[in-house]
Amino acid sequence: MARAGILYSHVAAAAAGLAADNKNPTVDTVREALGGTGSKSTIAPMLKRWKEEHQQTPSPAGPGVPPGLLQAVKGVYESIKTDFQQDLDVEKLAHAAGQRQLADELEKSRLQQAALEQRVNTLDSELASANTTIAHMHQANHLLTVDLAGARSEQAGLQQRLSDRAAEVAALNAQLTQARAQFDHYHEASATQRAEERQGFEQRAALVERELVTLRQQLLHHKGQASQFAGQLSQAGSENARLHQAAEAAQGDAARERSAAERTAFQASALSAQLDKLQARHDAMQVQVNESKIALAVRARESEIMASRLAQADSEAHAGAQEKQALMRAVTVLETELRQERELARQRDLAPPASSQPGP
Repeated sequence: MARAGILYSHVAAAAAGLAADNKNPTVDTVREALGGTGSKSTIAPMLKRWKEEHQQTPSPAGPGVPPGLLQAVKGVYESIKTDFQQDLDVEKLAHAAGQRQLADELEKSRLQQAALEQRVNTLDSELASANTTIAHMHQANHLLTVDLAGARSEQAGLQQRLSDRAAEVAALNAQLTQARAQFDHYHEASATQRAEERQGFEQRAALVERELVTLRQQLLHHKGQASQFAGQLSQAGSENARLHQAAEAAQGDAARERSAAERTAFQASALSAQLDKLQARHDAMQVQVNESKIALAVRARESEIMASRLAQADSEAHAGAQEKQALMRAVTVLETELRQERELARQRDLAPPASSQPGP
């Protein structure tokens, strides 16, 4: 930047002074005459203007100026003019090259900007796709949560049913145990009673048999002594009839004992049938319990699978969220780079071309 206060009049006065001292007024000499102040980019256009104003109106020679000196001043002026024109051509070429380079850089910046905008659009599409995927994952997560809640509710119901079945099985086992105990007690009591009745019957039969043997012996003895005991024949017949009645009574007792034994066997058969029914019911309940356990195991496995799928969906949702954050950070970085590129391009468009006036 030039020092504040450097004006055209200052440059013109310094250049005129240098010309009056027979010195070539260049940017460096004028700057030196101004005390080293002012930049070359500020002094150069003012010095150019001064030279253009004074190149067609050379100062008239003062009185007493030798013609040779005047001719020398004109030669110096023409030399300065030629050097300035050459420097001006060089500056024009450099300015054109700088303009072309700036245009190339601007075109590259525009291409980079287009590529960045395309990348931003691609990232926006990917971000929208990621948001859609995350929404679908959230929806699937909700459905899995609902299914898991239903499975847990159904599992609780199966657990309750299993508890009820277990209680029923325990009650049936208790009834079965009680029935078996009653059957065993009845069977033992029946066996004891039958043994006692059989023993009593055998004793009575043995007694009757002994009485019959005794009566046969007495009958043989009476027959041998028929002639002697004719008077006792009727009594023996009566005793024989009594014994026959006793035998018939014993046979009736035996028949009643057989009937009681048959009733006992029938009752035992009924109890055995009831026991078989209870055993069949117990087996059916055991099958139902096993089926309930299998169904519960299947439901538990499905619950575990549902929980695993839910955890996987949560992990995928978390990964999608992290990917979304990474994409957002990348978009932010690209937007920052795009703004910087635009700012640099704008600064290049607004920056004036740099020019310098080289010395002779």
